[in-house]
Amino acid sequence: MVKKQNEIFKKLINVIYKFRFIAIFSVCIFCKGQEVDIINKPFSLEKYSEKISNDDSFTFLQSKKFKKIFNENCKYFIQKGWQKIGQSDYTVTELVASNETDLSKIESKRSTIYLFITGNKILKDTLKIKKNFDYSICQLDKENRKIGLAVGKYTVSAGNEFFEIHHLYQIDNEGKIKKIKLSTTVFDCPAPSDYVKDEEPESYTFGVVGGKKLNRYWYENSLNNQ
Repeated sequence: MVKKQNEIFKKLINVIYKFRFIAIFSVCIFCKGQEVDIINKPFSLEKYSEKISNDDSFTFLQSKKFKKIFNENCKYFIQKGWQKIGQSDYTVTELVASNETDLSKIESKRSTIYLFITGNKILKDTLKIKKNFDYSICQLDKENRKIGLAVGKYTVSAGNEFFEIHHLYQIDNEGKIKKIKLSTTVFDCPAPSDYVKDEEPESYTFGVVGGKKLNRYWYENSLNNQ
């Protein structure tokens, strides 16, 4: 009788343990950072900043709100710019976390980058890009109607410049960012803006990790050569 009770007790413990694991796993899968507090609400940098200063190229923000929701310890968030997303009504604004205001000391690829997707002055979604990674807005279909964000590493070697894509995201019709498979065809991907001066380097190629190196407009060029 005692032996049976011990076996039942062990089985009960195993069931409880498995249930706790599933519950914790589910929370981790579906949880979102504190940025949900500002998503789907009117958005402006002024609204969430205590102090804003400008120079000829950049805007420097001091924001306790951004530091809190993104768990950042930086002194400043630097707006490097914004750009329209394809043919949509959405724009992406880039903020770089930094402790410096001296532009000569700031290297965005060595800092954490935060992207804010907005439409009609409403914040739709955000994306955190870790240090040592760059990003580029890319084309995910032939007609340039599906727009994505390519996140990866940019290398320059022997005059050749290559953007190796490690993560792919699609921006849907609601302005939401969702991660997609690296096997997704990328029809075009410009060099990240930090590496584009007056014109894009002629030696530039892009491609996903372990895949082929592609020239820009490779799909159009392949059709023209048929």
